[in-house]
Amino acid sequence: MYKHILVAVGTSLSENALTTAITRARDCNARLTALHIVDQTPWWAIVTADSNPGETLDVIDDHARAVTRYAARLIDSAGIDGIARSVTQPLDGTSVGELIAREANAVGADLIVLGGEADTGWLHGEARLRDVVCSHARCDVLIAAHTSAAPATDTQAARVASACTGARASHRHSAPRK
Repeated sequence: MYKHILVAVGTSLSENALTTAITRARDCNARLTALHIVDQTPWWAIVTADSNPGETLDVIDDHARAVTRYAARLIDSAGIDGIARSVTQPLDGTSVGELIAREANAVGADLIVLGGEADTGWLHGEARLRDVVCSHARCDVLIAAHTSAAPATDTQAARVASACTGARASHRHSAPRK
């Protein structure tokens, strides 16, 4: 049975991850932590930082607060025990994936939920975010679909129930990209 679930939020792909994590937390009666990683140097800031670095940092902070408030509202409205928080990515080379895994360990999470990544060819260094999280996580990792899912079948419902009653799914790593 999962007792503490950490879900990474912040991108357009994280809405299904948050919904999936809330459902899983409700089913397992688990605590939920929604974690937003604040990237101090997002790709879109390169152009705007040249013109006004102060405003760029304000936009980054506003975005982090909005994501955190949104996640907190969804958790509250679901009636489950949980919080939403932001952590700033250090400029020491720690990747987002490493930071997610580190934060999951720090809060004692036994499941990490990530949003599905579209096959865009964009990589974090040489690995997908989910691969980095899986390689550093000390707990199960669930990848939520990034498209709307069909209603759960009886077989899928049985898998969810077994995951909440103590059966632990193994980490599933995707094949290396070529």
